Formats: sequence, structure tokens, C-alpha cells
Amino acid sequence: MAVELSDYTDSLRRAITPLGSTTYSGISDTVLTDYLTDAFWSARLDGFFPGYEADEDGAVTPFDPADPEFNRAWISLVVLYAAVAILANQILSTSTKFSAKAGPVEFEQENSATVLNEMLKQLAAAKQRIIDQMLDASNPSSVYLIDAYSTRQLSAASYYGSAELLG
Repeated sequence: MAVELSDYTDSLRRAITPLGSTTYSGISDTVLTDYLTDAFWSARLDGFFPGYEADEDGAVTPFDPADPEFNRAWISLVVLYAAVAILANQILSTSTKFSAKAGPVEFEQENSATVLNEMLKQLAAAKQRIIDQMLDASNPSSVYLIDAYSTRQLSAASYYGSAELLG
């Protein structure tokens, strides 16, 4: 049975919108579904959901119908990935200062990306904690990476490229 990511656009909207704000209320559910679908594939590239695929409409299905349904915890992970992508894009497009002068009249406006940056940091930290847990060798749900040359289990140290953590 397919899980429709389009059913979770409100969850994504809550994840990216400060309480009481209407910043992202004008974004269509179709656009948010596209972000959720892209987020699914980003998470898949990070080693999550190896037995599942998503079509262009955001329907997530298992390769094997006998596999368990894509659960709410995994949907939350997809929402988290999508929120990180949206906030990163928003920070990139936020102009920090605008000033104009016409004769004796001046106008200056400064928009800070500090709040968005802090939201992005918190979401990215949560995402990283989940990845670290998946890469922890003591965790029975460790992630395996399969590439063109080999199959290997990743440790948190190899994910970050840190030789110090390698034991």
C-alpha cells in the first residue's frame, strides 16, 4: 500500500513556519509535495529507506509488498529533510540589506536571516543525530552503503571524514 507524501504537507508547513506566522501559507500543496518527494530521495541517498521508492507524485511504495508500511517515524524524517532544504533555500534568497536614496530622501531596510539560520541549525542538528544513530555500529539498524565497487558499513567517523574517530 502506498503512502502519499501529499498527505503530510501540513506537517511540513508547521516545521518551517514560526508560530503565528503566515510566511509559507501561500505555497501550494503541490510544491510542498515536490519538496517532500525530493527529501525522500535525499534521505534515500543518505542510506535510509532502502526497500522503498517514491514516484513523481510522492507515492512511497515498498519494492516488496510483504515489507512493512512506510511508518510515521519515517515520514517525520522525510519532513525533516524537506524542512532543511526549504529553509536553506530561504536563507540563500534572503537579502540582508537594501538601501535607496533619491535626493534628500533615504530608505533603508535590513532583513536578518538569523532566525531562519537558527531554525536551519536546529533542523540540521536533528537530522545529523538521526544519521549518527543509523551509522552507530552498536545500533542494530546500521546503514549499509552500496556503490559500484563494494558494500561496506559506514561509521560516523567515515561519514564525516574524521580519521581521529576511526578506531
